[in-house]
Amino acid sequence: MKETSWEYTGSTVEEATHIALEELGLERDDIFVEVLEEPQKGFLGFGGVDARIKVEMIGEWEVTGKKTEPGTAAPRDRESRAASSQGRKSKEEKEEASFQGTDTDKPVAMVEDILEMIGVEASVESREREDALEIDIWGDDVAIIIGRAGATLDALQFLVNISCRRQGDISKRIIVDVERYRKRRKKKLEDLAEQMALDAKTRGESVEMLPMSASERKIVHMALREIPGVWTESIGEETGRRIVINPGNKSST
Repeated sequence: MKETSWEYTGSTVEEATHIALEELGLERDDIFVEVLEEPQKGFLGFGGVDARIKVEMIGEWEVTGKKTEPGTAAPRDRESRAASSQGRKSKEEKEEASFQGTDTDKPVAMVEDILEMIGVEASVESREREDALEIDIWGDDVAIIIGRAGATLDALQFLVNISCRRQGDISKRIIVDVERYRKRRKKKLEDLAEQMALDAKTRGESVEMLPMSASERKIVHMALREIPGVWTESIGEETGRRIVINPGNKSST
């Protein structure tokens, strides 16, 4: 029995179709394409899945790498297949247009994709400010996204920012948060810094805070810069970098 259908793969449905046409020596109107599996993007380039299609000939052709004269194909069948193919194309075009979305939609979609990849069920909300796009994640099991002292959350925020900027999707700064953790953490750091500053002035000795990220050190520096009688400095390297709160005035040291 003459083979009349074949399966092909490619990074996209269009690429798989192009490969099929090249190998079979046919034109696009000569085949009907059924999408067996849509392509899936991997995480940071890993774990992706190629598109898989099934190609059927419309009419009868001798496939030898060059197209020969067709046999008799039922006109209605050909029209039906063509209409189905056109309908599929329109659907794909709509999905592509939907995926492109607006500038602010793309970072949100990226966060949603990452959450799905790591198996976290959560809702994602966004709010656009004049200077930044705020993305907040809400759910029952979102603590894993925060990590120790917000380290995982900072990594996620960095990834989204660098990816969107490289692709030219958005020029604003993107702030990724989990149930307003950053605001609560900021208030906690400010209160702790003020208490330790009071201790430094009362005891007349420098006090050290625990190591923290650059963004959190900035919060402490900003919180204490207007408090008289103390000054701050950062010491240490990399993950051990921390703030020292000193009594007195920096200019007098």
